[in-house]
Amino acid sequence: MKKLTQANPPHPGKVLFEYYLKPIGMNITQASEHLLITRPNLSSIINQKAGISAVMALKLAKAFKTTPQYWMNLQSNYDLWIATKASEDVVKKVQELR
Repeated sequence: MKKLTQANPPHPGKVLFEYYLKPIGMNITQASEHLLITRPNLSSIINQKAGISAVMALKLAKAFKTTPQYWMNLQSNYDLWIATKASEDVVKKVQELR
C-alpha cells in the first residue's frame, strides 16, 4: 500500500482561523454570526474539537470565495492522517485480497 497522505496535515479549523479570520481581524463571535452557526459550534471547529461538515464547507466556500472541495479536502486529509496513526497496527494485519 502506497502512502500518499500528507504528513501532519492541518485541521481545517486551524486553517480557517490562521488564514481567513485572523488576517481580516474577525473574531469567532462575528464569524459565527456571519456563517449563521452558533459560536460554540464554530469555536469547536477552530479549536480542532469538531470537523467541517459538507454544509459548513458550502458556507465557508461562499464566505471566503473558495470551493467546498477545498474545505472537504482539508477535512479528509486530516481525518485520514488521524485514522492512519490510530490504526496503524491493525491495518498492518490486514491481508491483501487477490
